[in-house]
Amino acid sequence: MTSHKDKRAKHNSNNNSHANVNVNANINSWKTGDLVLCKVGSFPPWPAVIFPQRFLRNDVYKKKKPERIAVSFFNDPTYYWEFPHKLTALTPKLIDSTLKNNSNANSMNDALFIAYKEAKKYIDLESFITAKFIQEDRLNDYSDEIDLNGPLINGEDPFITKEMLTEKQNDSSNSYNDNDKFDNKGEEDGGEFSTKNRNSRLKLDHNGIANIKSKTTTTKKRSHSKLDISRQTEIASLFRRRIQANLIQRDEPPTIEGIEESHKLLNKIYENLDTEPPFFDLNTLRKTKLHKLLRVIVNNYKLEEFHQICKDILAHWATMIIQLKKEREEAKKIGKKTIL
Repeated sequence: MTSHKDKRAKHNSNNNSHANVNVNANINSWKTGDLVLCKVGSFPPWPAVIFPQRFLRNDVYKKKKPERIAVSFFNDPTYYWEFPHKLTALTPKLIDSTLKNNSNANSMNDALFIAYKEAKKYIDLESFITAKFIQEDRLNDYSDEIDLNGPLINGEDPFITKEMLTEKQNDSSNSYNDNDKFDNKGEEDGGEFSTKNRNSRLKLDHNGIANIKSKTTTTKKRSHSKLDISRQTEIASLFRRRIQANLIQRDEPPTIEGIEESHKLLNKIYENLDTEPPFFDLNTLRKTKLHKLLRVIVNNYKLEEFHQICKDILAHWATMIIQLKKEREEAKKIGKKTIL
């Protein structure tokens, strides 16, 4: 199969649709989540997102280069480290004009055209990264990173490295040792914290620090639970949108990439059927109607390779599906009574 990068080479890198893009020379102006065009070698400029370094895979992060920032491409699994002044802004106007000018022409290869279409659908950095983590089968890493360094914030400095965040954590940890400095000073001066009071003072400090650490750990665990609960519907909705776009809402047969991604997503759903607390619970199915999509797949003979796993998932959700059906019937009855 021809890779996206091979397809890029077929496209003329001097495509006129990019002629009106101004180079952004201010290296401090780019923020994470910005849409850009990134040109790699002889390939044409490709739609991409400026990516926060802390969410990069380790193999990508190890290739980090000085004074460069990371971008992640649309409709392509690769990342690239580029100098900021070599990136150009990808505006909604440019996306629309490019799609319009190439909709009925052969001047742009299919992979690049799809990349522009995906860029047009771009919502925010969080949705983009979540989809990326699903594709790379490392959704758990996303939650771990947020637990460790806080929530994802759109518009951060793309030069913030993992090492910087580690140093920040160490600085916070070192703040617990400030009292030791006061103890030493007190002992030298013969003041309140002299040798005769040192043991009792240190005991109080250690207990205090232990309590603080304990509270911090508890808070983190709670926030992790809240994060998972608040994001359940969003992630399940993303699963539905991706599977639906890959397999159902298409004018042409599913692509190999779309089929592979759909297998990954369905396997991820299957793997999380027995989590405690349940990830795909009644409320999640009620809001996303993910079960209805799986039924559509099962009833499509062209998608036979997905039938078995969809049937297995639906069988596991059978009780919840029955409950949702009862809710709909009750809602209909109430609606009829209201009309009468």
